[in-house]
Amino acid sequence: MPLWGYILIGVVDFIIISLAVMYLITYKITYNVFKDQLVRTSPDKWKRECSCLTNEEHVRMFNIGLQWGEENKAHKTEVTITNDGLKLCGEYFDFGFSKCVLIEQGRAESLLYDYYFAKPYKDAGCNVLVIDTRANGNSEGEFVSAGIYESRDIPVWINLITQKYPHNKEFYIHGICIGSAAAILAAAKEDFPKCVKGIIAEGTFHSFYESFREHLVELNKPLYPMLWQIRLICKLHMGVDIKKQAPITYIDKIKVPFLLLCGKKDIYSLPEKCQSLFDKCSSEHKRMVWFDEGAHSHLRINAQEKYDAEIIKFISEISET
Repeated sequence: MPLWGYILIGVVDFIIISLAVMYLITYKITYNVFKDQLVRTSPDKWKRECSCLTNEEHVRMFNIGLQWGEENKAHKTEVTITNDGLKLCGEYFDFGFSKCVLIEQGRAESLLYDYYFAKPYKDAGCNVLVIDTRANGNSEGEFVSAGIYESRDIPVWINLITQKYPHNKEFYIHGICIGSAAAILAAAKEDFPKCVKGIIAEGTFHSFYESFREHLVELNKPLYPMLWQIRLICKLHMGVDIKKQAPITYIDKIKVPFLLLCGKKDIYSLPEKCQSLFDKCSSEHKRMVWFDEGAHSHLRINAQEKYDAEIIKFISEISET
């Protein structure tokens, strides 16, 4: 073999070894990100407390929500379900209405965070169900599956309330971030309760795969191979595909009325992605509302009057009771 052949082999071997070493190093980093973001590694993680004490808006939202909970505690009942072998906890506020809303939050939040979004629904004549999703608050579970397994719990919660409190004739689902993904995935299934008359979604992403991409951009982490790795890790450890099992895959199966609340400054659920989600949605009654201010999941705190009015209007348009 000529000298150039040996040189070429050496260069190729060096590239392969370098790529393998880089992949192994980034895999460890990606796995640590996975554990930090999606795995409840101890009972003290993601408890019923404010998840971001360094964000003034977030703290304000949490405290306003706590005040709402305190003002309405006389109407509160602790409720639980068991699904997939997990005991999940919630609270039901009964105001004597015939309508009820299930509020489902995003990652790392408990039902106390949901209190913040309850007021417009009470004003619209809805009882309120807030829940600790899997691996959050007082609920059992190890993984946050980006709405995929969480979607399985929605019909169980709704069936519990309609059976135990049969004066609830209509249900609505308000989802924030992962909670909105869970609502969309649930609505695409055959066992989706017929009593659900509408979905209100905020901070909805195309897929958690794409949302994670935006997180990597924000953190100045290498997109590749970390983006591939997080998908692989989620498949290996949770049995889910965060790219395919996603809102953009199932939203064309949505038949119930759909209200999509979008922020022009959301860096995780990008405006253009929200638009394409809305365009693909097959519901005959759908509306998209844009908010000029507000970070991801922080739309209401920046425009409460508009936010609440849109929810009340939406429910008044589609309510049958």
